[in-house]
Amino acid sequence: MSIHERIRYLRKDVLGMNQTEFAERLGLKQGSFSSIESGSSTVTDRTIKAICMVFNVREEWLRTGEGEMYNQGELFSLDRFVAERGATELELAIVKAYFELDPAIRQAVLEHFRAHLTADPDELEAEAVKQEYLRQKKAGAASSATAGQNGGEKMA
Repeated sequence: MSIHERIRYLRKDVLGMNQTEFAERLGLKQGSFSSIESGSSTVTDRTIKAICMVFNVREEWLRTGEGEMYNQGELFSLDRFVAERGATELELAIVKAYFELDPAIRQAVLEHFRAHLTADPDELEAEAVKQEYLRQKKAGAASSATAGQNGGEKMA
């Protein structure tokens, strides 16, 4: 199959487009594109680059017919991602465990963090101060009660 035939195959059989639609996507006129596809015009490097960029086609496939037709995007590897960032085995296990959770539980976890991460920092600080005050008040009340119990005893 020639490059002209591969272009026609891509346009017609793979993408299901007519010549006008395809040419417009490349910034060409339909008549110019018809000449390219029929083989009466040479396929310029500019046209090849445009086809590859617009339709995510591999240049090697378009020029020679070898290899895969489409560019394959890089697959995301969680293991590689965390390793590149120096994550510990525990951190990786936590992330993996999160994705093993039931979707409803994951949603609840997300809502929890979203509420805390999007809250006003002043409100978060005020809540932390309030919690610390209540903790100290409770601790003080407990120590007063203990002192009161010991204070009622007579020393020998």
